[in-house]
Amino acid sequence: MGLHPSSSYGGPWHVGQEWEQLGLILPRFLLNWAEVHAAPKLISNAEIKTCLDFWSSRKVALVKQTAYQGAYLPGAGRSWSQTTLTAPAHLGPMSFLADLNADYFVVRQTPDPETYLWKEKFAGDPNPEIAFRRIEAWQEEQETMGVVNCDQIRWDDYDLVIGLDISIPTRIVTKSKRTMWAYYSVEAGGSLHKRSLVNPIQGYHLYLNHCFRRYRARPYNKNHVLEFPFTFQSAASWKHLAKETTGGDANRRGAVVDRASWQSHAGEKPTFMTPLSGDAAAYIRLMSSSQFSIRTDPKTRWGNWALEAIQAGSLFLGRADSLAMPGVLLPDLIVADLASAHKKIEALLNKPLYMQSLARTQAALAEHLAFRRPLMDLTARAKQFFQS
Repeated sequence: MGLHPSSSYGGPWHVGQEWEQLGLILPRFLLNWAEVHAAPKLISNAEIKTCLDFWSSRKVALVKQTAYQGAYLPGAGRSWSQTTLTAPAHLGPMSFLADLNADYFVVRQTPDPETYLWKEKFAGDPNPEIAFRRIEAWQEEQETMGVVNCDQIRWDDYDLVIGLDISIPTRIVTKSKRTMWAYYSVEAGGSLHKRSLVNPIQGYHLYLNHCFRRYRARPYNKNHVLEFPFTFQSAASWKHLAKETTGGDANRRGAVVDRASWQSHAGEKPTFMTPLSGDAAAYIRLMSSSQFSIRTDPKTRWGNWALEAIQAGSLFLGRADSLAMPGVLLPDLIVADLASAHKKIEALLNKPLYMQSLARTQAALAEHLAFRRPLMDLTARAKQFFQS
């Protein structure tokens, strides 16, 4: 496979994309090793420009229904950055808006049963009706913000429509023959996610699976499944947001710590560490001004925040064993807790060239996993679709 270290500091190792095929038979410990130690071939600037040129002449829509409390609020006449600033937490798949110039819609709940699949996430609650009433109240609140009916939108005008959950019913989807339909399950690992890994919802062409593995080996994606993170974000879009919220490039300093890691650390925290807090604008300012980002809580999480933190421009340190998607970590940035993160950061600051090398490698990996590879795969599938 032609292994060789990618830089003078000794890692990660370049491993050809054929590893994905070998991964179908290789033991799990080797796959886990590759996710942190190996690096696939990265996508060039010229290749990504070709993808962006392809979408520049096409219409894209990103759609959520009122039952979903995440993503962005309804509202017409906003720029993509203004829409992104309405996010309640992490910034989600904002590159559809920023880089593909997608229109954004929040549509009313329809009576079609497939648009109620979000209810399955509450099936294990002692009293699901409490959750349903809370969501109904949220749906009513959005009525004053500019939601629309599915039937009022000319979906045939769009080349690609991406739904957050099943926002648009099959009866509409199947009528739009020229449109390529894709969707996320907003709950990674939930019932809709598991079902969609086997077969897409009727009428839809692509399922975006939330994943961002370096090697898509096992489980191997079926033809309708794209390896596609919910944190579909380019570094360029983050730079734009930073300029809008801070007025320019800030001198980076200190470390931002995710809430769970901050709360699980019993001892006194170093003064240069700051916990995550604030609305979207404050979050962007904090992420865009921090030199480091840290997550050491032992409870397993998907890893979207780690990906977002790197795209925001920080160097991420964390635990590989608590990330379902550990591909953005480098071996020399693995730390067990905030105390070891403190020691690692002090050592890195004393070796600026070494730290810069790590930052360049991690940033290139994150751009590959968060933006370039998913966009390239989506573009390839779109070309196939429109030629058929």
